[in-house]
Amino acid sequence: MISLYLARHGQTEENIARIFQGHLPGRLTVEGISQAEVLRDSLKRIPLDAVVSSDLKRCMDTAEIVMEGRELPWETTSLLREIDWGSWTGLRIKEVDLHHIPADVETEEMLYQRAGCFLDYIKANYEGKTLLAVGHGLINRAVQARIQGVTLQHLRSVPKMDNAELRLFML
Repeated sequence: MISLYLARHGQTEENIARIFQGHLPGRLTVEGISQAEVLRDSLKRIPLDAVVSSDLKRCMDTAEIVMEGRELPWETTSLLREIDWGSWTGLRIKEVDLHHIPADVETEEMLYQRAGCFLDYIKANYEGKTLLAVGHGLINRAVQARIQGVTLQHLRSVPKMDNAELRLFML
């Protein structure tokens, strides 16, 4: 069994500006740093065995804050990256036609499959461990859907995660 604590990174400047971040690094705001500190404090009494995070800066910065004062194994993975917005990356949400998604945007099906690959990876490498995984809004939603047996067709029914929100799953 794996105790998986799934968290989203702290608030970023791009979140505030309503920008499609996708694979951009992202910069934590002062509020995002504070959110990560609150997350760190809420995890203090939990004996974590390891941390896995997205390899994008906003998640790595959040994970570093959360791990302050702990000597934990930490690895980054592209499996936890946010959805790839393709040619929309860096654009403001209000600047695009949401009814005509470009062909170079990662599909929900691809995201859902990647979430399954992440779960397969941690099941193969973290059995019996308590793990913190720091990811992004949409990939975390897909991971949660896979854990709960929610089908791709019902992916949007999975509740969104707020910045620095934490959810526990037993695998």
